[in-house]
Amino acid sequence: MRERGMSIRFFTLLIMLGALVCFMGCENSLFDSGLMNPEAKAGTDGINDYSSALDGGGSRNDYYPGEERHGDLTYNGFVITEEDNLSTFGVDVDAGSYTFGRKKINEGIVPAPSSVRVEEYINYFHQDYPAPVNEPFSVSIDGAPSPFRADSLHLLRIGLKGREVSDDETPWNLTFLIDISGSMTRRLDLVKESLYILVDNMRLGDQVSICTYAGSVGTVLNPTDLQENDADAIKAVIADLEAGGSTAMASGLQNAYDVNSSGFLDGGVNRIIVCSDGDANVGATSHEDILELIEEYVDQGITLSTLGFGSGNYNDHLMEQLADQGNGNYYYIDSIDEAERLFTEELSGVMEVIAKDVKIQVEFNSASVLRYRLIGYENRDIDDDQFENDSTDAGEIGAGHRVTALYELELVQGGSDNLGIVHLRYKLPDAETDIPFDVPILGNDLADAFSQASDRFRFTAGVAEYAEIIRESPHVQTSLDAVETLIASSLIGSDERDAELLELIRLLQTIE
Repeated sequence: MRERGMSIRFFTLLIMLGALVCFMGCENSLFDSGLMNPEAKAGTDGINDYSSALDGGGSRNDYYPGEERHGDLTYNGFVITEEDNLSTFGVDVDAGSYTFGRKKINEGIVPAPSSVRVEEYINYFHQDYPAPVNEPFSVSIDGAPSPFRADSLHLLRIGLKGREVSDDETPWNLTFLIDISGSMTRRLDLVKESLYILVDNMRLGDQVSICTYAGSVGTVLNPTDLQENDADAIKAVIADLEAGGSTAMASGLQNAYDVNSSGFLDGGVNRIIVCSDGDANVGATSHEDILELIEEYVDQGITLSTLGFGSGNYNDHLMEQLADQGNGNYYYIDSIDEAERLFTEELSGVMEVIAKDVKIQVEFNSASVLRYRLIGYENRDIDDDQFENDSTDAGEIGAGHRVTALYELELVQGGSDNLGIVHLRYKLPDAETDIPFDVPILGNDLADAFSQASDRFRFTAGVAEYAEIIRESPHVQTSLDAVETLIASSLIGSDERDAELLELIRLLQTIE
């Protein structure tokens, strides 16, 4: 661990800013319970009205009446290879869509179709990809006949595995931006508990600051070195926060960037972590205004991740887009167990980017592949002619992250063994020029039968179909019973996430 001199200013700030915390915590709360029976209305406009009851299905302690907003509900269709043999998209390692859906099911509510992003369901789970050797990530390709369709389709899996970080000396400069508006009243305790875990997993010498926003913005703690006895004092500052007032998110973000910039660490991880329900209602609240606000800071080396909380008024679409624009990751915290997993098991991936602007372009061979369909990644689409443009924005891969893309293929009978090529481009974290490399897709990458595929491949196929069923994909011809059977038959080891998914599928089938 690294050690630095005691930061006297930290203790001074605790005293001087205590009044500020109290003032902001004492604003009148706008919270109104307004609880009704569970129901959901979903449409392609990405806006869903939810209400919840206190009885059955789990805790409603963080419910706040309003609209839940998700991205537009769209579906990738089949593409005839002779007409267009290129499929191009940016990677995605977010997992917020899955944990949001898990919360809904545990509350006895079927998730809105527009809340489901298949790739985030898949990427929540561990994979069996080998560790990289020379590149920042490895690339694995396998496939098998699809168990879900009657028209002789195959499933193709393309998997990336990020290298683990070997240098734990990279310093962190983290700014927690905490939404303490009225809608956060019932969910603020989970925010606090989650941040306690993160603080406990920071290292001596890491730097932390705390900003808040409601009707106004505030800086509760300026950038301060974490020393031996500081963790409890920092958690005490977080514990004193109280919710109330409207939501000036844009102003809060601007202040957080200013604070993080004042403590910028050359060669370190400079990141803002937004804790919110995404319900911005004061000031510059449009997606465009807020996203423009953070664009310039990415170029300066300050990234942004989002932690989503709550239901009823939750703005999933904004929270995902903020993280995408900020070159960070988006997570949804539905329980303290998820916070524990994220800030212990996944912490290095959350904090340290090993490759940025990672783009994939699959070039299918029309002599082998009649048609294809990318499953998921609808909002990660990139124009084919922008693939080789170094300025094209795409996704980031953190240390140890895994990325999976599934395709459905209809093969040409008696076609070539050459199915195509996976082209990849990425930048190193501090670089501005793409690094390209290619991996061939061969016929012998595909198993002769689905039963001959690896357990993890079969499990992944089941996760994708589960997500496709919830999002009411027009390509689905499978029942949840069949998916449950497949998931149960492919479980290996003692991964709690896998067993939990099986229980969720069973619970979903009991919801009317």
